[in-house]
Amino acid sequence: MFDDEMSRLQEGYAERGVPTEWEEITPDVMAPSYHLYFRALKSPKGDPDGDTGLAERLIHDPVKALRDQGVEIGEDPRVSTMVVNHERTLERHIVFAMVLVSTNPNTVGITLAKEEYKPEA
Repeated sequence: MFDDEMSRLQEGYAERGVPTEWEEITPDVMAPSYHLYFRALKSPKGDPDGDTGLAERLIHDPVKALRDQGVEIGEDPRVSTMVVNHERTLERHIVFAMVLVSTNPNTVGITLAKEEYKPEA
């Protein structure tokens, strides 16, 4: 059942044009000073591999999570994280992540935005 839900979720991302791997989307006007990355994340609940989910790792150990995912950040960065709709659990929600990396390179801003996922019956 989980695989069917994840397939529908992946299809939903594709329909909306949302990448499921990190994609750099830095506008030219920002490029001299910043790099901007974006992707959708799967819900941390029920991961068949026993993984706690990238969304959870971005909250609890963001530096390691970003480095493990190949996002280049400087040494010992200062990290700020904002979660939109945080009154709702991360479980069973679509999670979109934006990461802004300063090229100075000591600051990283992470925004996680949650959207309710309602699978079709």
